[in-house]
Amino acid sequence: MPDPLAARLRLLRGALQRRAGEDQEEGREPEPAAAGTAVETGLRGWERVGELTYRRVSSFENPLAGEEISEHLLPRGLSAGDLLFFDTETTGLSGGAGTLVFLIALGRLAGERLEVEQLFLADYPGELEFLRLSPALQSAGQFVSYNGRTFDAPILAGRFTMNRLSLEPRGHSDLLYWARRLWKRALGDCSLGSIEREVLGVERGQDVAGFEVPGIYLEYLRRGWSPRLPLVWEHNLQDVRSLASLYARLNRVLGRGEALERTDLASLGSWLLAAGGAERGRELLRQSFAGGDERAGRALGLHLKRAGRWEEAAEVWRALAARRPSLFAAVELAKHAEHRLRDPHQALAWVQSAQAWGLPLAARTRRELDSRRARLERKAQARK
Repeated sequence: MPDPLAARLRLLRGALQRRAGEDQEEGREPEPAAAGTAVETGLRGWERVGELTYRRVSSFENPLAGEEISEHLLPRGLSAGDLLFFDTETTGLSGGAGTLVFLIALGRLAGERLEVEQLFLADYPGELEFLRLSPALQSAGQFVSYNGRTFDAPILAGRFTMNRLSLEPRGHSDLLYWARRLWKRALGDCSLGSIEREVLGVERGQDVAGFEVPGIYLEYLRRGWSPRLPLVWEHNLQDVRSLASLYARLNRVLGRGEALERTDLASLGSWLLAAGGAERGRELLRQSFAGGDERAGRALGLHLKRAGRWEEAAEVWRALAARRPSLFAAVELAKHAEHRLRDPHQALAWVQSAQAWGLPLAARTRRELDSRRARLERKAQARK
């Protein structure tokens, strides 16, 4: 059986010779390449760590340096050093047994620095070696990804299983869910690129679209080189840097209570109420409601009702009804008047108002209103 690495090197040497010829035609000096190194194969800046596996490490400023991480983001018993920010590039975008991971970036927080290790698979036969050379995957306390829970992690787990290896992280935090909760209403598009531009203020320079990545790698395998392959490496690296930056931004929102521009305060406030942050949750809902978000008013009123703060809840419902006809507010106020205030006349007035507004109602809702009105009319008549 021919040596796959030797074949790959022959292709790469041919590609580099053609590139050197182009350099000479254009008057450029060709870059020297040391024999037997990653430079010879076009993998400048990469260290060969296996027969078909290459590695490089990049270091950046830690966006979480000196910050205490919110309990809403980091499970108890874990520290910042247990976080593993990761992103993969694969040979396909739909998963399945035939999809391989050929590039992975693994980011760890180390003091003042964010250290990002990238591993590159130069050809399919090296997959087992490639996976074994990713010890950080095995030691991670908490995976952090963007859409990785439904794509990257299942593909990685499948490749580990097919190679008779195990992959069992203790936890997984997918920041896509946070992005949708906080910014989907304002942005609509919650792709990582959109979040980078609109939330993090990151503008990528020359880049590749995700759907182009498999084709670029396949071109590399066929021809021995693709001029766009370095863009894939940088795309993968930037994804992990953005993950760490987004994690830090979320930490300031959840830990310090910073309310960022265009953040869905109603959604965040509701989540905090459910997670035990009642005071901060109520504050955000009031702020959002004051800004005109009716969803926040509905959520705040129901929370106050469940907490037994009836008059505060009624005040919110009255404000809702005053803004524009609100069946929800009218029904809640009718319930409050009937059951808490024991005032069927006031309750009946709210039901009559709701019916007079002429709102489009489902048949079931209309029947329920008619039934409530009939009951309240009987109670009001009995009070005379």
